[in-house]
Amino acid sequence: MTDTLLINSILNTAFERRATDVHLVAGNNPVIRVDGRLSTVTEEKILTPDIILGMAESFLSKEELDKLNHQRELVTIYSWSNRARFRAKLFYQKGYLAMSLRLIQPIIRSPRELGIPPAIVQLLNKDKGLIIITGPFGSGRTTSAVSLIETLNQNKGLHIQTLERPIEYLFSNNQSVIEQREVGKDVDTFVSGLKNMVDEDIDVVFIDSLHEDGMEENILELAESGKLVLVTMDADSVISAIERFISNLPSERRQWGQDLLAELLIGVLNQRLLTRLGGGQALAAGVLTSTSAVRSSIKDSAFYQLNSIMQTSKDEGMMILDKSLLSLVRAGQVAMDEARAQALDPQAFK
Repeated sequence: MTDTLLINSILNTAFERRATDVHLVAGNNPVIRVDGRLSTVTEEKILTPDIILGMAESFLSKEELDKLNHQRELVTIYSWSNRARFRAKLFYQKGYLAMSLRLIQPIIRSPRELGIPPAIVQLLNKDKGLIIITGPFGSGRTTSAVSLIETLNQNKGLHIQTLERPIEYLFSNNQSVIEQREVGKDVDTFVSGLKNMVDEDIDVVFIDSLHEDGMEENILELAESGKLVLVTMDADSVISAIERFISNLPSERRQWGQDLLAELLIGVLNQRLLTRLGGGQALAAGVLTSTSAVRSSIKDSAFYQLNSIMQTSKDEGMMILDKSLLSLVRAGQVAMDEARAQALDPQAFK
């Protein structure tokens, strides 16, 4: 009971301060992230290993506790007193259990509210192809992907299916029918889930990350079968996302996959979230859309050309991330130092 009261107190404080993340580490006060910046909650007591373990035991099932003890880390969803849902990551560091909680926003915001570039939203009019949404952890890539899926749900009558681990945002059918499948509960693996989708009557697929070997090959086959596929992945830039996708393909099928990716890739969104001056967060975005020059560069492994193409293809909706960061600085929305820290080429940005 004491552990439940403590976690309630910590999360109440996080709510009052509009925090997005809560970090609990033994030997420290709780730490929260507000508007992108970390802040120590000094009014709460220093956490002990027993306290954090008790917190975990207050909301984990027996199966989840067994998995945590065996694998030493776990990602799950924590529903807090019917007030909020958190993506909870539990892991061991220095031999002691630690916990990070990320707030899942209760309302799915529109692409316009989030600042997603119109060129990416327009890609939703495509019947088939691959859209990659990328950025480092904490860049809001899942929030952007979910916003795009909800846009389809509200405006088109489609059959949408997701593969997630865990399921973070909850959709309700609107114009579309949406089925959310959680890997490990509703389907054994991501790869088996992707293979099952190929011959199904599905229009749109969302995959929340590239967790397993072999996913890239199956994603291409899924898009080739006539589906619109959205996938989030961890990469710093448009170019590194494309290179990583290709390098993860089996060596014997890499050229096949590279040629197919060139044809099927319709867009890449690379994003960052920055602290907005005056409060809140601002989205900076790099955008790549499909043109003949882009397709040729991917087929020929001339990835270095993509930055130049993005800089000179504004009419196609393209933009490099650093130009987006600069626009935010010039508009007085974010500080120069923070924008430069997020730039792909800090020296050129300066």
